[in-house]
This record gives sequence, C-alpha cells and structure tokens, in this order.
Amino acid sequence: MAPPIKTDFELDLEKIEEAGSRTHALAFPRTWVSDQIERGLGAFSWVVNWLWIILVLIIVVNVTMRYALRVNYVWVEEVQWHIYAVGFMIGIGYAILHDAHVRVDVLAMNFRLRTRAWIEMLMILLLIFPMVYLIISYAIPFVETSYVRGERSSAPGGLSHRWAIKAVIIVAFAYIGLAALARLLRVTAFLFGLPRPRNA
Repeated sequence: MAPPIKTDFELDLEKIEEAGSRTHALAFPRTWVSDQIERGLGAFSWVVNWLWIILVLIIVVNVTMRYALRVNYVWVEEVQWHIYAVGFMIGIGYAILHDAHVRVDVLAMNFRLRTRAWIEMLMILLLIFPMVYLIISYAIPFVETSYVRGERSSAPGGLSHRWAIKAVIIVAFAYIGLAALARLLRVTAFLFGLPRPRNA
C-alpha cells in the first residue's frame, strides 16, 4: 500500500521574496546632486504614469464606439499610439533611473562590486552619453522641420501637430541623459568618493 500523499506545505515568504528580487541591482551611495536629479525625474515620471490610466480609458471608449456604436475615429487610434510611444520612450530613462534595465546577470553576478562599478561608469560615458547627444542633435532639426511644415497625419481624420509627438524623442533622451548623469554621480561617489556621498 502506497504511503499517503502529504498535501500540507509551508511557504517561506522571505525566500520567495528574495528569489523574486532584482539581484543585479547595484546600490551605490547617494549624492546631493544625484538626489535632486532623481527627485525631479521621479516627479516627471509620476505625471507620465497617469498616461497609462488615460490610455486604458481611451481604449475602452474606442472599443465601445467601434463595436457598440459602429463608429471609428482615426484620431482616437492615433492618440493611443502616441501615448504608447510616450510611455515607452520615457520608460527607458525610468529603467536607468531605478537601475531596472537588463544586464547580463550570468556574467555580472561573478564580478566584484568595484568591477561592476567601473563597467557601469564606462558604459555611461562611452555609450549612453554619446548616444543621447547624437539622437538629440538629430532630433532637434527633425522636430523643427515638422513644425515649420505644419506636418500632420497622412490618414484622413488623423491628428495635426505631428511635431509634438516627434518632440518626445528630445524629451525622452534628455530624461535618459539626466538619469544616466545621476547614476554616474553615484558611481563616481562609490569609486572615488567624489562628489561626496550623502551619508559620508
């Protein structure tokens, strides 16, 4: 006769929490300047986060109009696309700000914290800052041209002021640059003690 199957089991919530936590996050010391930048970007992110609620409401209204009233407006669909674009573009900087971007954990987990800090600093200086400069420098004339031409959607009944959504490129990459700057200040505080860490 087979032994009875045990159906009782206990969950260790602390272990579950630990397994689900981001083990790749790097906690570097805070500085006064990095705190100010992060506070400002955090407030901006809080405002942008409301766009997701607005997006859900627009989608519900759009679906209701399409299937219940048999009415479809192109501009409503374009507003949805634009809100998605704003959310995801700002989300890139938000991930940098909160150290939630993807790393190659298989490699990084084997590095010492100081090695990881050097990699972080070099990637900010050699990859993020040049990319931010390059994209913003090309985006400014791109937006200006759209504004001067009074560019609008090519779809009948679409949105005007196409320059406004294109300007999000500038805003998003400025956000990325500032988030990377705050991160760089924290990394240099860890590596060199400059600027002076907040808790020092």
